Amino acid sequence: MQPSFNINGNFTMNSLSAFYNSLLKISPITIPQTGRDTDWLTTLFCAIIVLLTLIIVNGRRKFSYIIRALFSSRSRSQLLRESKPLEEWIYVFILLYVFLVQGILITFLINTYAPPIAEHFAPFLLYLTCTAAIVADYFLKRFNLRILTFIFECSDDRAIFLENRFFHQICSSLPLLPIVMIATYTNSPAWLFAFIPIYVATYALMIYKTLRLKSSSLTFLQFFLYFCTLEILPVLVIAKLLLTIN
Repeated sequence: MQPSFNINGNFTMNSLSAFYNSLLKISPITIPQTGRDTDWLTTLFCAIIVLLTLIIVNGRRKFSYIIRALFSSRSRSQLLRESKPLEEWIYVFILLYVFLVQGILITFLINTYAPPIAEHFAPFLLYLTCTAAIVADYFLKRFNLRILTFIFECSDDRAIFLENRFFHQICSSLPLLPIVMIATYTNSPAWLFAFIPIYVATYALMIYKTLRLKSSSLTFLQFFLYFCTLEILPVLVIAKLLLTIN
């Protein structure tokens, strides 16, 4: 309704009242929600970016060697001569980065594909649970690897397995951060499919380098038993558990 003017060009009381009533009938604009509370995720993403920046800035030379060692055997040999993985601060901080990013990935997958599980947890508690499970899986595999290499009498190969796994985790987790950020803020799980070829390629590279660098004391059958026991079986058990709960 348009307000009318009197002959002096002023609003009349009736027209002013009608104008206010027309304003009250305007419907507010509804902002679409993504369905996820991203406040704590934003803080976590910022913390991870700061952590990665500290790693690159303060350990620039070592970090560059680590990246080159993913693809160059010469750089890898030089890196291993100068230091031992997980015995310097930069390796610990890189592992921390890996755990934090992978925790976000697992949390996102559970929220998307297993909502009955996510309903039992607060968002941040679910993330802490997923991250704790990833950390536990990492150290349990290290412990089981120590047992298997002792049984197979090939303890010298233990360091090779650990180094290859460490390099695989770095190679797969570095591009994972931007992927999970885009998937989170666009609320589009389809972005996660971009991570599948990256993970498969880096995993295949890890297996290839392990088979190529292994010593003569480790047979192919022993490596196959290791692979099925520590790599395939846990994934199948977790997948079965999630499908049962879901």
